[in-house]
Amino acid sequence: MAEPYTLLYVLHTPRGEGEPGRYQSPELSAVDFQSFMSRFASFLSSDARFDIWAHSRIDHGTVVWDRHNELFAYGRLDRFVSEMKALGFERGEIEGSAPHAHNYWPELDMDATALLSYWSWSHSPLQAEDEQ
Repeated sequence: MAEPYTLLYVLHTPRGEGEPGRYQSPELSAVDFQSFMSRFASFLSSDARFDIWAHSRIDHGTVVWDRHNELFAYGRLDRFVSEMKALGFERGEIEGSAPHAHNYWPELDMDATALLSYWSWSHSPLQAEDEQ
C-alpha cells in the first residue's frame, strides 16, 4: 500500500495500560510504520487484547490483524495476493479455527503501555463490532 499510512489500534481488553477504545495514529511514513512494527513485534504477535488496522488513504487499502491472529485485506486484492505469493503463501482452502485461547500476558503490560505512549494517538470509544 502507498504511504502515508494510519494505524487504528482497537484496544478491547485493556489490562490497565489505557481506556478501551479506538486509538488512531498520526499519518506515518513507511519508515515510521516499520519502526513501530519492529519495536512492538513481540507484543503484537503474542497478545490478544487488541486488533490493529493499517490503512492507506492513497490506495484505499486496509489490512486488519485481529485478536484471532487472522489477516483481512480490503482494497486492491490483486496487489495483496501478489505480495502474499512473493512471501511464499499459496492459494488454498482455509480450515475452521481450531480451539484457541486469547492470552493477555501480564509480562507484556509494559509493552502495551509503551505502545500507547509511542505516538499522540487520537482516542475514540469502541464501536459495537469491537466488543468481545
